[in-house]
Amino acid sequence: MKLYVTILFCSLSIVLSNDLLNTKLNYTVYFRGMEAGEAYLKIQNDTLNNNNVLRLDSKLKTNKFVDLIYKIRDDITIYLDSKDLSLLKVINKINEGSYRKKHSASYNQKLKQMINKSKSINIDIPYSPLSIIYELRNKILMLNDIYDYNIYSMGKINNVKMKVLKNDYVKTSFGNFESIVVSPISNTQKPLIKNNGDMKIWYTNDKNRYPIKIEIKINHGKLILLLNNIES
Repeated sequence: MKLYVTILFCSLSIVLSNDLLNTKLNYTVYFRGMEAGEAYLKIQNDTLNNNNVLRLDSKLKTNKFVDLIYKIRDDITIYLDSKDLSLLKVINKINEGSYRKKHSASYNQKLKQMINKSKSINIDIPYSPLSIIYELRNKILMLNDIYDYNIYSMGKINNVKMKVLKNDYVKTSFGNFESIVVSPISNTQKPLIKNNGDMKIWYTNDKNRYPIKIEIKINHGKLILLLNNIES
């Protein structure tokens, strides 16, 4: 019986990991209750240093109206280990309000170090805030489950606990979905991502585990990303 359960769990993980490959998740961005812009996530096969890897692309931009209040133009490319979705390389181009930042770093697997232009940081199996959105889909996600990750973001490392908080209900333009809410919490109480970013993720409570809603705190409030379209 134990062997059967183990085989079943491994098979489930493979299905969850691969079904979004070459799929673009398109989101409508909301800010203070109004439509504020658009964003997307896309993961696909690529190569890095002659090795087969995954590449995760993410873009977020506010519309012209919100630009007058708080303009955002974020462009992020992440290269991931195809086995566990851990971080291999990140290229960030962040423009949020008056904040401008370009940052790139690579992971040396032999030295176990994240290396950027200014320093090297020792870290064992790093993840990015975006890669864990996909990695968590491999988990069963039972209420109160906690998963630990070493998160690298903009030159800093935080050990982050991902906790399954509750079940919820999400309304979207293409249907209503039962969901599971997961929230990352830093052990040091430092933000997971820039601008006091406390991030919550709503996954559909079915075999697809789509990240149907994402909530991110910024300096002026919260951004809500709501899935509106899936492109294969």
